[in-house]
Amino acid sequence: MVIKSWLFSIVLFETFIYVYGWGPVGHSTIVRLAQSQLSDTAPEWILSLTPWHWHGNLSALASWADDILYPNTNPTGYDNWQWSRPLHYINIPDWSCNYNHERDCVGDICVSGAIKNYTKRLETELDDIQQTEALYFLIHFVGDIHQPLHTGFASDRGGNDVKGHYMNGTYSTNLHSLWDSGLLTTRLHRNFHSNASLYYDHIYELMINLPSEDNDNNIEQWIDDNIKIVCEHIYFDENNVTMNATANFTLGEVYYNRSISIIEQRLARGGRRLGVLLNQLAKTRPQKSSDQKNKLSSSTIALIVVLVVEGVLAIVVGIIFFIRYKKRSSEPNSFSLSSTKE
Repeated sequence: MVIKSWLFSIVLFETFIYVYGWGPVGHSTIVRLAQSQLSDTAPEWILSLTPWHWHGNLSALASWADDILYPNTNPTGYDNWQWSRPLHYINIPDWSCNYNHERDCVGDICVSGAIKNYTKRLETELDDIQQTEALYFLIHFVGDIHQPLHTGFASDRGGNDVKGHYMNGTYSTNLHSLWDSGLLTTRLHRNFHSNASLYYDHIYELMINLPSEDNDNNIEQWIDDNIKIVCEHIYFDENNVTMNATANFTLGEVYYNRSISIIEQRLARGGRRLGVLLNQLAKTRPQKSSDQKNKLSSSTIALIVVLVVEGVLAIVVGIIFFIRYKKRSSEPNSFSLSSTKE
């Protein structure tokens, strides 16, 4: 029994590091950036699909799609969500350096297919539970697709099997984990006092200064951007030697300095693109009678005004008659009785 538990823990850890993307800081930063751009009816729509105690703070749910997969964050229901694991990433053949949807996302079972599916579901008239689930998946998967190693090589599971040491660390890590959170953690600690809010302000400035592009709605372009980073940057160590699963790497300042700006650009672009998508969905989603404001015609409004005025006049007249009646009933009789003698 102990051996089985130990083996289960190993398997769980391996799948955990494969699926998890960006970590809580990265995912929440992207969603918070997106919310900063919401306009028109989008904030009201988001508020209707988030728990009341979060007051519409969608970034608090940015890692929901990861949290539901593991017993430490979803102890009673994680088995029910294992089907969603393959939706967090795309596997491409090693060094093919291009994305082929029919080859790499069979049956739309990948992060690209998931984004399209949950976008479509939010444009369809579904109940609130399904709409909420679709929204929580969508905000997370848009984050995942901007982490380059979520469109990584199939043989090493998106860099999970490429292992080594970082910044003279005692414990071994892997390339995927470094790009999820390791490099970000170094950045926060060194320059932002490990304060995620300060870091958000920095990424926000990057986002608003991004040059305008025509591909904010082009998921295939997002993937191509990732693959270019994977093939031209991520797998090369500090001596420009290709890293792979057969040998341990040693990475430090050089790798960090040339990588962190790429990560921050991906966070900023992910936030902007998610914001664009949410604003579009707020306009195109089905309008339910419960969230439509009653729009009254001018004739209906005029009729209501007349009825209100008549009602007020009736009340005033009633009060006047009541006052007069009370006044008369309180006055002494004006006639006297004549007395007779016998």
